[in-house]
Amino acid sequence: MKGILAVGDCNTKGIHQYVAKSYPELVAQDFSCPVKNCGFTMSTTREGIALLQDNLTAEIDVVFIQFGLVDSYTTFRYAPYVLYYPDSFWRKMYRNVIKKYKKTCRKIGLNEKIGTCNVVSEEEYESNIREMISRCGSRGVFLPETIPHHDSSRNHRIMRYNEILKDLADEFQSCHLVRAYDEFSMNMDTYYHDATHMNGAGHTALSKRITEKLNEVL
Repeated sequence: MKGILAVGDCNTKGIHQYVAKSYPELVAQDFSCPVKNCGFTMSTTREGIALLQDNLTAEIDVVFIQFGLVDSYTTFRYAPYVLYYPDSFWRKMYRNVIKKYKKTCRKIGLNEKIGTCNVVSEEEYESNIREMISRCGSRGVFLPETIPHHDSSRNHRIMRYNEILKDLADEFQSCHLVRAYDEFSMNMDTYYHDATHMNGAGHTALSKRITEKLNEVL
């Protein structure tokens, strides 16, 4: 293995003390190879396309793609979306305005009256992941499942997005699903730093799953 590229959200990046010690780095240690962790906080598959494009080089032959946590989140149906990557001063300012707008919509009941939607629809999520897989060419692509949330009301949507990953892994010969949801659902008290993010034990558990899959297919 020449090198690993990981693109994903905050659980790929790792929070707080787990930055640079999250599952991509742990897998790279197992194979004694370099890794470029491009996990990005609050990112969706929309940011993922740009992250992949900006960081995929000839030295990379294995790619981890893990998005779904933010994609599957629900928001006010008519709230604009502002990319987190590539970021800028004006985008940050615009996001602050949008956050206040969404908060006001919730407060006055527009979410219930007009409706909500996923941040990234299932159809767009599939299209975005498909594009990322295609851009990887013949490289090995590994799709870790999105882990369950402590707010169980979110998990039926997470499971639907994980099904999309399974279908894509079945479709592309170079693409492999990494099962994680069930193991994390049985270890909610030990694998999490908080309601959303993995702790050290969680990163270790996911890295073991990925290493097993790598040993199986490479």
